[in-house]
Amino acid sequence: MYGGITIKPSDSLCLICHLGKSPDGPFEARLKKILERVEKKPDIPVTLRCKAGDIFSFQDLKGEKSTGTRKRDLEILQKLDLLPGVTLTARIFFIRIFHKIRNLNGICLFDGKPLCENATKKYYEKSRKTQLSLTALYCNELSKSIASHKARKQGIRIIIPPRTPDDIEKSKRESLKAMYEAKKIGIKTRPHILLCAVCQYGGGVKSSQAYDNLPEMLQLILRQPDVKITLVEGADWMMCGPCPSRAENKCVHSLGKGGLSNQLRDMRVLQRLGLDYGVTMNALALYRMILEKIPSTLQICRFDNPSTSMWHSGCGKRRVNSPDYERGREKLMKMLGVKKEAE
Repeated sequence: MYGGITIKPSDSLCLICHLGKSPDGPFEARLKKILERVEKKPDIPVTLRCKAGDIFSFQDLKGEKSTGTRKRDLEILQKLDLLPGVTLTARIFFIRIFHKIRNLNGICLFDGKPLCENATKKYYEKSRKTQLSLTALYCNELSKSIASHKARKQGIRIIIPPRTPDDIEKSKRESLKAMYEAKKIGIKTRPHILLCAVCQYGGGVKSSQAYDNLPEMLQLILRQPDVKITLVEGADWMMCGPCPSRAENKCVHSLGKGGLSNQLRDMRVLQRLGLDYGVTMNALALYRMILEKIPSTLQICRFDNPSTSMWHSGCGKRRVNSPDYERGREKLMKMLGVKKEAE
C-alpha cells in the first residue's frame, strides 16, 4: 500500500552486524535487498513482522518455528518499545536501534552463548558506532555529511546516508535564489519556523547558516518592507533546501521524527494567529502578529512526552521559555514598534 518493505526485527541487527564484519559486503540476499532499498530511500516505510502469537497473530510470519529466533525478535521489539506489525520509516527505525541497542547481550548472546557465530566478535558494536557517527540526526549536523562522503569513498556503506556536501551547497545557492525571487509574491515557509528565526536572531545567528535559510529570510524582511510570506505545509525548499537530511519537502531531522512534532507546532502557530495554510501576507505584518500573540515558545514547542517518545524532538522545554526566543522577541519588538502588553 505504501510501497515499503517488510522485515523481521532480527534482520535489521544482522544487517548492522554484517556491515561491521565487512563494510562493503558481500551480504546475504535478504540483507542486501534491505540495505539497497533503504540506502536509496531512507524514509521508505518499514513494517516489522515476526511470529508473536496471541493477539498479534494477525501479523505473524508463516513458517517461523525456531524458538530462538522468535525470542530474539521479541527482545528487539521490547528494547525499541515497538509492537509487532508496526510500520515506521527506515530512518526512524534504524536510528532508534543505534540509540537503544548498544550490544547483543540478551538478544544474540545468552549467558555468553551465541545464537550466531558473529555475536561474540563485536561486529555489531563496531558497526553501530560507525553508523551512528555517520548518520545525520539533526538539521545542523553538516559535519556528518562531510564525514559520510569521505567514508563512502573508502567503501563504507551507510544505512541512512546524509546528503553529499556538494548537493547541500548547490541547494543552498539555488534555494536562496528562489527565495529572493519570490519576495514580492510570497516566500514559502512552514509556520513554526518563523519562530525558529526569532530564536536564531536572539541567539546571535545573523549570518548565513549552511543548513537553512532563516537568517537570510529575516534580514531580507527587515531590509525590505514589501516582502511577502506564504504559509505552506511541510519543509519547503525555499527555507529548508540545504538541510543535510531533508527529503522531498519532508522534515526528517530530530532522529528522523521532525515531521511529526513539527506538524503539530505548525498547527499550534496557525491556531494562535487565526490563519491557515495558503495565506499570503506582508511579512512585517505577520511578524508583528507573531510577536504580539506568541510571547513564549511554551505555547508552541512544549511537549510533555519523555525522551523515548516518538513525539520528543529535543527542541522546546517543558517549563521554560526559550531564552533565545525571549531575547529575539524583545529586540524585534523594539525594531518593529510592537508594544509589549501585560503577559
